[in-house]
Amino acid sequence: AFDLAYAAINHCASIRGKDPLPPAPLPFSNNNNDNNDYTNPRCDNGIDSPCIFSFLAGPKGTASRPSAIASSLKPYVVENTGWQPESDMTAGFARKTGLVGTGDGAALTLLFRNITRPVRRFDVVTLRSTSSLWKDGLAKFVIVTGGDFSHGSEIAEASSRSARETSFEISAELIVEGRRTSGSGGDQHISYHFGLDLEDGQNSADLGTDVLVRIILTNGSKFKILGLMLCE
Repeated sequence: AFDLAYAAINHCASIRGKDPLPPAPLPFSNNNNDNNDYTNPRCDNGIDSPCIFSFLAGPKGTASRPSAIASSLKPYVVENTGWQPESDMTAGFARKTGLVGTGDGAALTLLFRNITRPVRRFDVVTLRSTSSLWKDGLAKFVIVTGGDFSHGSEIAEASSRSARETSFEISAELIVEGRRTSGSGGDQHISYHFGLDLEDGQNSADLGTDVLVRIILTNGSKFKILGLMLCE
């Protein structure tokens, strides 16, 4: 399983006021002797999880099977056209269970109502690959905070004026310097971590508000998400 320690350290350092680690992709590790458990990072009181939502694919994650990802997402899905949990058994690291968007324009919208913990950080782990199946994929992530989308259209429309939107795109292409296009090397795959501090843009979500996350496949035929976290 890949190592989520980077994301956990980055998050915990931000709570303690220390400088977080610089952004970096997470390399795939197939070390069966690695007994560290990174599935439940705790930072504030050592008891409660700092996240209102999280899933991490893989044997050491919270979702080792597609059905586990589906169960995690089900309470929050309000729109889904083309995103399904699945395992790709064709080659190497790409076989890892994940949430896969298929087809240009595939869209997934998650709504977290009346949150019980503030959300100050958004983390996502995705597949990056040199494989022609994945490398053209590009996904847009949109996070809307500070709104009330749960109590009718009029309230939602009124709250939209004060809601705050943050968006970014992540490519699935892995660029490897000096990689030959032919030979015995084969395709390469890594897990890539991107973390966003919502407080930096004053876009954090307060208690009692709603958080909306929308993911859209804007290019390519496939994109795989290996982990997703909304945390304090």
